[in-house]
Amino acid sequence: MDVCLVIKQRLEHLGFDQKDLAAATDVTESYISQLLTRKKLPPAPDRTDSCRAANSRSLLSSSAPKR
Repeated sequence: MDVCLVIKQRLEHLGFDQKDLAAATDVTESYISQLLTRKKLPPAPDRTDSCRAANSRSLLSSSAPKR
């Protein structure tokens, strides 16, 4: 699975940008940019803290409002 592509598509679908994702997951915009340009690898599958943070703020949940 191309995680970078999935994240980009989801951000576009929701009308969010990298800055929004960075704020929702408490990481830097630089880190998000590096993930989405494949300069850094995504966290290991057993690291769910970033996913929990994003979901708790409804950024990536299916019920997130579109902008």
